[in-house]
Amino acid sequence: MGEYVAKVLLDVNGQQISDFKSVSESEVDIRKQVPLMNKTGHVNVTPRYQCVVEYVVPSDSPEFDWAGVEGGTLTIDKNNGVRVTFSGVSTLKIGEAKADGENEITRSITLGAEDKIEQ
Repeated sequence: MGEYVAKVLLDVNGQQISDFKSVSESEVDIRKQVPLMNKTGHVNVTPRYQCVVEYVVPSDSPEFDWAGVEGGTLTIDKNNGVRVTFSGVSTLKIGEAKADGENEITRSITLGAEDKIEQ
């Protein structure tokens, strides 16, 4: 993403999480090539949306239960006025915790989504 992100918010089970250091959207396949008798054809595939967020682990409270995330909504507000909303968000992978030079501990979380809307 070349744009600056103003805010990232995960809303799940009535709880809002905004302790994110960064976010990146994964590639999405639109079509695949299929071999045909005398040429190559193309077929549409169901898009599989994913995001990887860097969650900042709080130092004064327990860490968020990422294993329980199902059916959430991830909203990314960009500085150019565009809002990207992922719905049906579930945790796919919980990465290891790592400390950076700012004495922060972050954890990479891979989230999958059923749908994506840009407004």
